[in-house]
Amino acid sequence: MMDQKFDFPCKFEKLDVFNESTYRKIVKDNKINYLVHLAGILSASGEKNPDLAIDVNVVGAINAVRIARDFNTRCFIPSSIAVFGGDKFPKEMTPVDVILKPTTIYGVSKVFDEMLGDYFGKKYNLDFRSIRYPGIISSEKYAFNGTTDYSTEIFFHALEKGEYRCPLGPKSALPMMYIDDCIEGTVNFLSADPNRLTRSTYNLAGISFTPEQLAAEVEKLIPGFKMIYAPDFR
Repeated sequence: MMDQKFDFPCKFEKLDVFNESTYRKIVKDNKINYLVHLAGILSASGEKNPDLAIDVNVVGAINAVRIARDFNTRCFIPSSIAVFGGDKFPKEMTPVDVILKPTTIYGVSKVFDEMLGDYFGKKYNLDFRSIRYPGIISSEKYAFNGTTDYSTEIFFHALEKGEYRCPLGPKSALPMMYIDDCIEGTVNFLSADPNRLTRSTYNLAGISFTPEQLAAEVEKLIPGFKMIYAPDFR
């Protein structure tokens, strides 16, 4: 694939999402018309510091939807499969409208974000959109702070150490998606005609597998690879 080249200027500014006045000024000065708010503390980090997760995931989202409302911009805040929890919903082909009983502060905060955006959409006609992402698999090495991040982290540990200490049990099946498909689906959703959407939040599905299934495939690529199961708070 050839590298894409863009002829429009790109501007970068640092922002503390707690700082509503600075957030507001950046949107105003740059004439932003689509606010894509990606700031968030993921599940593993959130359980280590729930207060920080609340501040970033809830207060930051409140600032985003207020600013989007006041400047008449569209607003996208991602959600997660972390909103699901308990056993009162179907695990296969999970519908969008099910009981949400998350067991992590990350999941709780994302339920709040979904409902806040939906409320602002009905109350103020804000074009708010959200996607419940599965685990995202990529080839990049980054800070692994989510429950599903083992699916990417495992490859780096396999190459560097020949083994991986998995924070989940061998049969803990979770939905996943490759990052290219995630980006394509997100861009299509963000650019969709609002008149064709019937709701503000949608599930996004890819494939599901267990850690032991992934370990078996990694072992085919790296003979002698060893998976160590050490389930933790995740």
